[in-house]
Amino acid sequence: MIRFIFILFFLTINVLSFSQNKNLPLSNYYSLDFKKILYIDSTNIHTSFKPILVSENFKMDSISKIGYVNNYNSWILKKTFNEHLFVIKGKDYSVVASPLINLSTGRELIDSKKTFVNSRGYLVKGTLGSNISFSTSFFENQAVFPNYLNAYILNNKIVPGQGFARNFKEDGFDYAMSSGHVTYTLNSMFSMQFGHGKSFIGDGYRSLLLSDNTFNYPYLKLQTNFWKIQYTNFYAELMDINYFETNSLDNWDQMGYPKKYLSSHYLSMNLSSKLNISLFESVIWRANHTPGSNGFDINYLNPIALLRPVEFSINSPDNILVGLNAKYTLITSYLYGQLILDEFSVEYLRTKNSWANKFGYQIGYKIFNFLNVDKLSLQAEYNYVRPYTYAHKNPTQNYAHYNQPLAHPLGANFSELLLMATYKIKRFVFDIKMMSVKYGGQIDGDPTSYGSDLFLSTGNFAQEANLINIGTGRPSDNGIEMYQGNLSKIKSGSLNIGYVVNPITNLKINLGFTFRNFENENENLETRFLNFGIISDLFNKYYDI
Repeated sequence: MIRFIFILFFLTINVLSFSQNKNLPLSNYYSLDFKKILYIDSTNIHTSFKPILVSENFKMDSISKIGYVNNYNSWILKKTFNEHLFVIKGKDYSVVASPLINLSTGRELIDSKKTFVNSRGYLVKGTLGSNISFSTSFFENQAVFPNYLNAYILNNKIVPGQGFARNFKEDGFDYAMSSGHVTYTLNSMFSMQFGHGKSFIGDGYRSLLLSDNTFNYPYLKLQTNFWKIQYTNFYAELMDINYFETNSLDNWDQMGYPKKYLSSHYLSMNLSSKLNISLFESVIWRANHTPGSNGFDINYLNPIALLRPVEFSINSPDNILVGLNAKYTLITSYLYGQLILDEFSVEYLRTKNSWANKFGYQIGYKIFNFLNVDKLSLQAEYNYVRPYTYAHKNPTQNYAHYNQPLAHPLGANFSELLLMATYKIKRFVFDIKMMSVKYGGQIDGDPTSYGSDLFLSTGNFAQEANLINIGTGRPSDNGIEMYQGNLSKIKSGSLNIGYVVNPITNLKINLGFTFRNFENENENLETRFLNFGIISDLFNKYYDI
């Protein structure tokens, strides 16, 4: 019913003529040519809620081809190196389409294991009239992954960020992902987007507020721009694919996955040409808790009201998070950071090492054109999240979707240091990343939640509901320390050398090497992984955890 209301409103609202807004792809590597323009040179673009909606006046296709030869006379050369394969244009419409591929082969050098990825898909996008833009894409995949990814997939049933993993031959997986959205630009102030995809909040590599770490989900985004302010309402429908196992049900193949919902408000303010401060609040909710009701809780659809007071007013047990995002721009660089508070309570925040002292923070720095070298960027980022952040007494209301956290891939109870460098010269791209992580994991055979697994209950919900698959809750109310449980450490790094064949779809030939050392009290696992392939690099894949 609520979708019908959204779509009806979407189709019938009275609009003013205005140019379309378009999504910048979420890929960290697609926007290398114009990141400095977005983050440094533009004084009033709000960069933290992604995909960034930009006016057609921001010619991203043209900017993405800066430095490339674009005067090919041959149709084949134009389509191969500079253009979409299909282009249809009329007086009031335009449609472009291209194939998308990921054909890669690799080897784990220590185990001599052969790997591959075979992905085929398409991208179609366009504009209709002066107000509507759209995009749709699809990938069908078969793959054999390195051992550490293989273990993650078997344990979680999903390929990170790309959907349910079905068995393929002896040690491979079959999976698919479709994305799409329609954007309706009402006027210079208002835009609306309805789609199936994911979003990212922040100015760094990771996000502690909302990331594109998970599988796609249906969403509605309303965005208002005026003066130096951007206000975003974001609503999403999420899925809990652990529900049947948690409740000891065996008929999951006959039913759709249970749903939960996300309502978020995000207020971004450019306080000066250098300083941006953004306020975030979000709630995960399942149903109306009023006696006799079992549907949408319409209170959370209010686009203006603060969610925390609403939660108190309806005596709700839902999962509320509040946060802050900040960015300060320097001459050719910027500082950025985030703060996340889960179940915000001043009393608990004052109690050191309380289980409910749930918070996290991020600090980072990025510089463009380092040492005056064009398109050489360096970035350093540190992330820290206390145990039980994002989790909930009832795990079906955790801050997660499709067996993955909605924020950082590690969930909670971790710290992480990232160092990254990227250099682009003509069509060549060089990318280096180093990572050091510590986190507290589960102890084998111990059902106690130590604060990193968001799918375990933080309290005695398991006993109250007579469930056996969500742990026995936290070990205590106080004395909760960082990295409690089975201390795990990851040291990893990667080097990628790419040649951009077509900047429009970010099609590139890539040679990569990854090393990864993992250790805890149970095992030590070393990975040395070499891969080569041709990739349409339009979507982020977080395979570094």
